[in-house]
Amino acid sequence: MTTANALNSFQTSDVVSALRHGTLEMQLGPFTARLKGEGAALIDFLQDSYRDVMFRLELSDVTDISLNVCAPSLLRKYFRPQVMPDPGFQVPALPLPRKMSGLAFEMGLNLIVALKCCRLVSFHAGVVGNDTGSIMLCANSGGGKSTLVAALMEEGFRLFSDEFALLDMKEATLVPYPRPVSLKNESIEIVRNLAGSDWVSPALEGTPKGSIAYRRARPMDVADTNRPKPAKLVIFPKFDIEARPYRRELSKAEALMRLIPSSTNFHLLGEDAFQALLKMLDGADTFEISYGTTDSSMQMMRDLIKGAGL
Repeated sequence: MTTANALNSFQTSDVVSALRHGTLEMQLGPFTARLKGEGAALIDFLQDSYRDVMFRLELSDVTDISLNVCAPSLLRKYFRPQVMPDPGFQVPALPLPRKMSGLAFEMGLNLIVALKCCRLVSFHAGVVGNDTGSIMLCANSGGGKSTLVAALMEEGFRLFSDEFALLDMKEATLVPYPRPVSLKNESIEIVRNLAGSDWVSPALEGTPKGSIAYRRARPMDVADTNRPKPAKLVIFPKFDIEARPYRRELSKAEALMRLIPSSTNFHLLGEDAFQALLKMLDGADTFEISYGTTDSSMQMMRDLIKGAGL
């Protein structure tokens, strides 16, 4: 079996072959993923946005995830080429132009975690952390979650996840799964200015959600995926360009009732998930915040971080 290594350490021809035959394996956080697909756009995306993640060119004995980024039909493989994610079960995904293979790849991984993960409680939330604990950011689409995650990375926090908070039911800790941070429209330039152009991918234009780019995970994020941390802050952010900075502390009961609907699998996991969520919230400060600029959000976050002992 080949040694796990950064993707760019392998010959591109070997990566192309492994991906075409479905033997490219990615190890990231709690999941081992078997990947299949083809096309320059997908290879370029993986080599750029996942350049510090560990891959193998052969499969290990057990994989958690299987994802094929493929054409929806033979016709669309050659005529006006399209791709869509195929995780091995029917998914609510629309075909995309082949140049958006990276977006199809990200959609596929999101769908698998949302619909098939049953050993961790998954919430639609971003998470960052340090040696003391973690911060969970739970917001609806457009709430500024991803921009805030990227901004906190520049404050020295490790990226745990942009798309999912993964809660270990036994320890009630948040498990790192540091995939690239998905940025949309105006947030792309905000994060590019914060992190530097080398850390943000070129933007995909004309996607169903407008312009999309990715802030890559850093080596420090990828190297620490085996270090889950308890939540010290649970924040419900809301971005409104006309909003004045505002924050309100939430009761544990209110935070609980907001988090349960944001979970993709809570209803399947029952009592163990409920008890783990209660334990997580018992050790965390909980707030909602609203803001109109990234600067104002960070001013509030710095105060909350200090208050939580992070």
